Amino acid sequence: MKKELRIMRNFKIKYYTGITLFFLMMMSCNKEFDKVVPTSPEDSVGVTYKIPKVLYLIVDGARGISVRDAEAPNVKSLISHSIYTWNSISDTTKNDATNWSDMLTGVGKQKHGVLSEDFAGNKLSDYPVIFQRIKSIHPNFRIAAFASSNVFKDKLTAGATISESFNGNDDAVKSRMVDFLKTDTASIVLGQFSAVEKAGATYGFDNSFPEYKAAIKSFDSKVGELLTALKSRATYDKENWLIVVTSNRGGKFVLPANQDDKTLFSNTNANTFTIFHNSNYSSRFIGKPFLGNTYSGAAIRFKGQNNDAVKAVLPLDISNAQFNFGESSDFTVSVKVKKGKTKNTSKGDYWYQWPSILGKRNNSSWGTAGWNICLFYNGWRFFGAGGANNSNGDEVGGLDFSGETWHDLTFVVERKADGFRYIRLYTDGVKGITNKDGGNTSVPSTKDFRLSGSPNYNNSDPLTIGFVPGDIDGDYGVLNLNMAELKIWKTALPEDVIKQYSCDPTMDESHPYYSYLVGYWPLVDGSGDKLVDKGPFAADFVLQGPYAWETFNDLICSPNNTNLGTLVPKNSDIPTQILSWFNIPRQDTWGLDGRVWIAN
Repeated sequence: MKKELRIMRNFKIKYYTGITLFFLMMMSCNKEFDKVVPTSPEDSVGVTYKIPKVLYLIVDGARGISVRDAEAPNVKSLISHSIYTWNSISDTTKNDATNWSDMLTGVGKQKHGVLSEDFAGNKLSDYPVIFQRIKSIHPNFRIAAFASSNVFKDKLTAGATISESFNGNDDAVKSRMVDFLKTDTASIVLGQFSAVEKAGATYGFDNSFPEYKAAIKSFDSKVGELLTALKSRATYDKENWLIVVTSNRGGKFVLPANQDDKTLFSNTNANTFTIFHNSNYSSRFIGKPFLGNTYSGAAIRFKGQNNDAVKAVLPLDISNAQFNFGESSDFTVSVKVKKGKTKNTSKGDYWYQWPSILGKRNNSSWGTAGWNICLFYNGWRFFGAGGANNSNGDEVGGLDFSGETWHDLTFVVERKADGFRYIRLYTDGVKGITNKDGGNTSVPSTKDFRLSGSPNYNNSDPLTIGFVPGDIDGDYGVLNLNMAELKIWKTALPEDVIKQYSCDPTMDESHPYYSYLVGYWPLVDGSGDKLVDKGPFAADFVLQGPYAWETFNDLICSPNNTNLGTLVPKNSDIPTQILSWFNIPRQDTWGLDGRVWIAN
């Protein structure tokens, strides 16, 4: 057994070294961001400061990597004095309206409510565009918006002093802006262009399609004319221009396999570029962050629909003898999962509604005794029921995690000194509950949650991996995932141990709680009809359904989409950046989601 369990022990060292170096790098970079804009001297007598202004250019459908690799000399002429990236991210929603709204309101779709191109059900009255925010503080602030899209003008330029649209004609937008920039006094001048997206939708969103590349080059020429007009202003030397050039979203393109890391950065629909330029800035490139180490092997794909349902069942005798923990025993369960796309992707590619992936419970009714964990929206959920005053059970949500890469889900049930049992949930070693003790999807709770009554999850159901009928919401509940590294301890693992070992794809006697294991299934056997237990009871799972072993070579513990949005610029950051440029303090009541990348 020892020989079989000694696998790749240097993995943890490499992983945590990589994480440490990454965060040291980010801390260093953030310090640099604070330095790029000089602060005003304390003694400012006799000093004349330039008037802050913003030129904001949005090009629809321009993939960041395609702009990087295209001949775009005018766009690239800005980067020697810019904070810039070719790997910024948009919302994964494949529509313009949602992303435009992020770029004009400074909040995400959960707040502004723009989920479709027709703006149905929007909450823009509660989360208006920043033009209105600015006007609420400076009523005479002059703002001009010129849009290729009539819908953009009609829905997202409220508060602008001048707002015009040009029926999809980018050349007309450019010509109007060139004339306007030469003389007008507006403090914000916005231009929205659509021809790149039209070319992508017709031919494909990649430079390998000549028409798409030509559209990017055409936009670049327009940028050149706009910059020339800007610098020709009679007042230019007295003005301090922040120039923002960015795309609202990318577009569909199948990446070569060697470029697809299966994270958000390989979602070509969400790949944008962002340039924040000012002549006083030093050049700072924001690259693609460290996304985790690679995990390789072969695992079963667990499915959950009709004749395709796949599961693995532990024989009933050993399930009941060793995996019922009664009213008082502490226990910890940990498993690695890799979500595939759900059948109905209308709410997101990896958005699920309640399919069980692991548990000892038959799900026949809400109050059935037992426990399980399931996929829950973009995250996961623990459910447990049974025992005195616990017939309705407890439903406890865990943090979100991304699809197509591996993640560790761990929960701990523990009896404390007050006599009550508590639960805590960890996602990739990060503690967090999303629906208890004041927690929600944006600010998870890190408190231990006290379970109801005196829970006792004992039952006569088998421990099961994969499909279990019940608690499934139609096509949102069709299971599609791989699992690996299932471990069950008959003790409550402390938080520091969970953090240290959560992203380790191995298990052996060096683990400080190895002796407390009651079951350890690597789940990467690669062949056969059983999932072998390397724990003390040799409790092998038996596979059922049309199962198949799949080889994999994927990232493990890569950041989720929300966290990635703090590592590179995202669409909702831009309004916050603009407000900062004008030294307009963000009000708490505005609820802005964006961050400032350059201190002003």
